[in-house]
Amino acid sequence: MARRKGRLWDKSWPDHANLACTVDVTVPFQDADPTGLVWHGNYFRYYDTARVALLRKLEFGYRQMAAIGQIWPIVDTRVRYVRSVPFGATISVSAQLVEWEFRLRIYYEVHDAEQRRINEAYTVQVPVSAPDEALIIGVPDQVQAQVNALIREDK
Repeated sequence: MARRKGRLWDKSWPDHANLACTVDVTVPFQDADPTGLVWHGNYFRYYDTARVALLRKLEFGYRQMAAIGQIWPIVDTRVRYVRSVPFGATISVSAQLVEWEFRLRIYYEVHDAEQRRINEAYTVQVPVSAPDEALIIGVPDQVQAQVNALIREDK
């Protein structure tokens, strides 16, 4: 399947509103580079803000991960920048869970106040045992159950 021009990848997953979350961020001065535009690396903090809100919605935030003895490092990411944002602007950052069987793949889109796409990205997180840092195969059953319940609610 060919991806549409100008997109990071073709969105081939089903859209489940309950597996998505959007947060608004007003860009602070300290996030800007000398030209007054958001420095590219700061977008990862905005993705993190949306990801934390999404994981909270899934009832599997970082504290819940730690409580079951797991850490979830990001092992892969990709960003496609489309346009810049000046400090002081309010942006909308959406995070959508698109893969959850063996790892968590989260897709992000950032839009400005006019709903123009600023950038899009994805992150991949894998479960790792906190005590011995061993890779765990598969997402915990409670996460699978919560995702399935949210999908059922979405129908």
